[in-house]
Amino acid sequence: METCMVYLVNKQRTSKIPVGTLTERRGAERGNNIVGLLKLAAMRHNVSLGQTIQINFRGIVAEMEIRVVKGSRTKYY
Repeated sequence: METCMVYLVNKQRTSKIPVGTLTERRGAERGNNIVGLLKLAAMRHNVSLGQTIQINFRGIVAEMEIRVVKGSRTKYY
């Protein structure tokens, strides 16, 4: 099991605010599937619409903005 930090990113102020950690529990290698880890982080840490989250997992930095697309449900892209 490996732990990665989850940050809220404010691009206007160019700052990152740590919101928590996420524990990778997969037994197999994740490979290029970092998007699944980003979606899990967004759901676990209750990220609001319009906010951007960032994770640092094994030296790979990935970020995602939360938005609504065609409907009222939150989509994690």
